[in-house]
Amino acid sequence: MKPIRSISAGQIIVLLSMATVIALSIAFAAQSLFSYLEVTQAADQCYDLGGLPVIEKSGWRMTHFECNTD
Repeated sequence: MKPIRSISAGQIIVLLSMATVIALSIAFAAQSLFSYLEVTQAADQCYDLGGLPVIEKSGWRMTHFECNTD
């Protein structure tokens, strides 16, 4: 049997960096998805009432929502 090769410090840094990038990418994608779903749900409910939605966003947050049913 061959002995298990030890992992060098450089390889550990690369693995930790890759894990960090993957975790941040997943968090970014999840936040984007939830923001999209929030806006879509609000707009769909407004359309169901026969209105026209007015939506303002700042980053991922919906800062203003109004449903004009005139």
